[in-house]
Amino acid sequence: MVRVEPKWNEIMAWLQARGSSKSALNYSSRLIVAAAAYFIWQERNARLFRNQTRPPDVIIDTILQTVRYKLMGVKFKNTDRVG
Repeated sequence: MVRVEPKWNEIMAWLQARGSSKSALNYSSRLIVAAAAYFIWQERNARLFRNQTRPPDVIIDTILQTVRYKLMGVKFKNTDRVG
């Protein structure tokens, strides 16, 4: 996702083109976007309905920690490209 423009439409188009791929890069990219959307939505709801806020770096750390734990539990197939 290094070459993807930081716009929602560009990110979604990139993910849709690779949606059925099972490569480690595409899996982790989908996981990062899903985790970011989930935790940003949680933060939005906390701010609107409970009047609670967290600093952006705490949200980023939560996203990264969640993605890291999820990837630690995944068993990728051993192929020539991943070894």
